[in-house]
Amino acid sequence: MYRPFPLLLVVCSSLSSSLAFAHGGQILEQLPCPVEEPMGLAACDNNLFISDMATRSIVRFDPCTAQILERIPAQGFLPTGIACSQGTLFLADRRQDFMARMRLGKNDHPSPIPYYERWATGLVHDGQSLWVVDARSAKLHRIDPVDGTTIESFDAPDKHPTGIAFDGRMLWVADHGKDSLYRVDPSDGKVVTILPSPGPYPSALAMHQGSLWVADYQSQQLFRVSLPHDEPYLEDMPRRVRVSYEVVYRVRGTGAVTHLRAALAVPEELPGQHLLDKVTFEPQPTRMTMDRWGQPIALFEREELKAGTTFSIRWTGDFLLYRVRFPIDPDRVRGATLPAQLDAYLQDDKKYDLGAQSLARLVEEVTHGKTSYYDRARAIYEHLARVIKYDRSGGWNNAATVLARGTGSCSEYTFALVGMLRRAGIPARYAGAVSERGDEASFDDVYHRWAEAYMPGYGWVPMDANAGFGETPAGKAEYFGGRSNRHVVTTRGGGASEWLDWTYNNHTMYEVQGDATLEEQSLARYRPLADTNKDPVLASAPRVNVPRLTEPIVDPPAKPTQSTSFSGDPWMAAIALLLAAGFGIAVGRGFRTIP
Repeated sequence: MYRPFPLLLVVCSSLSSSLAFAHGGQILEQLPCPVEEPMGLAACDNNLFISDMATRSIVRFDPCTAQILERIPAQGFLPTGIACSQGTLFLADRRQDFMARMRLGKNDHPSPIPYYERWATGLVHDGQSLWVVDARSAKLHRIDPVDGTTIESFDAPDKHPTGIAFDGRMLWVADHGKDSLYRVDPSDGKVVTILPSPGPYPSALAMHQGSLWVADYQSQQLFRVSLPHDEPYLEDMPRRVRVSYEVVYRVRGTGAVTHLRAALAVPEELPGQHLLDKVTFEPQPTRMTMDRWGQPIALFEREELKAGTTFSIRWTGDFLLYRVRFPIDPDRVRGATLPAQLDAYLQDDKKYDLGAQSLARLVEEVTHGKTSYYDRARAIYEHLARVIKYDRSGGWNNAATVLARGTGSCSEYTFALVGMLRRAGIPARYAGAVSERGDEASFDDVYHRWAEAYMPGYGWVPMDANAGFGETPAGKAEYFGGRSNRHVVTTRGGGASEWLDWTYNNHTMYEVQGDATLEEQSLARYRPLADTNKDPVLASAPRVNVPRLTEPIVDPPAKPTQSTSFSGDPWMAAIALLLAAGFGIAVGRGFRTIP
């Protein structure tokens, strides 16, 4: 993983050795760009070639000495992409319908090749074909370097693509709208890794000596960036928050609630989630325990709560949160084996219904011809994100029911995804969280759940099909192996838990004597923290795309003599109405305030 890092000066003598210790996306070197408006970048021998739109020229540059070695006039008015292959430069110009070719060190040059698309921007040669970033259509085109024929085309990762590079197996594409660098599979155009851009406007890319070079148009800087290698995950966009989660109980009627056992799921240290101090409780729990999935539980027990009694439990924690991404290399997962101790995460349970024939047929259809864990998981994730429509009604049905119905809440997305993954032989579980709701000081009472799949070499990888509905390849890939910095994960489980059942965050078990009803309201609160201390401040935190994070609202069951209460999300409407009548809770849009 990586976090904020010191700026390294250019040291060309240690290029290869430094890579062994670098993490993906880390800035290894930074130096002033030798041109005013860098739009194209290519590596040839030990030099970089940079196109300058301001002077309409191509500059040959030695990154070791930071010296300009040669300036070559461009043939057009808006020189953009540059590619190099076997001593020949290919030069794109967004205003021309052809690409010039230039033999380095020679006076005679081959004739131009036609370009049949729109605005050629980025350009790279993969040894056989030219890949072109077309800025007008937001496409990646593979073209014949001899006659310019378009061989195949894919959507660019996002809407504002610029530079492109080739690392020997994968393409890298920059996008200045999202300030991101995308690793793209050239066989199908899918985004497999996302790295943050080192600058605000990445305009050109090139691979050179095992690193990715990025030219930034706005800052006029050149960056050498490391590629992901063996690290299982990357962290960026840090933010400090104080989060509390409270459950308030109120006994209605003339009887009593007895043998109450209230379980709070306790958040712990995770990739992208770091505790700044110990989680505190109010009141102190009766005891700490752990469920069958290894989830820490704070247990609060009360033998009797009489009518009119109000009782609350709460945890509070200070967290350093990051956006976390798992830069999964599909080739690293292909052919790998699974640890034997993961067998429990392949078993059936009532919300997964692995024996359903409809589920078996669908998994076979979606994963047909796909042999690796990565390929099967990606196919299942994309299928669910495409065919399931988000709907807050319907409760928490099992995987087969959700797939047949075609709609589901985030919990139902999760059950369907876990069920399909397990049916495909991929260990899977779920994670539940409390989430920041758009404002840095905010309330949450709907919460969120997603799936996690075990990928050999990477561990448990988040897969949120509910948020995988993006319009672009990058949008579809964002939450396959990614989690934003706006969640505090409280719960991880593989199925029914002896303390949490099928819910998350908290669960309550109790009995009743006589005419008694236990009302229950849960609420999470977020507050930003300063970097220097733990006092809440109104500081700005990094922003990320906000997926839909809501849960179904269903009617509560009839009052039983042996009662079970869920303070996850699907009970909120009925509980809120009861509390509004009994507590005078002011109900707003998306939050509730208890006076």
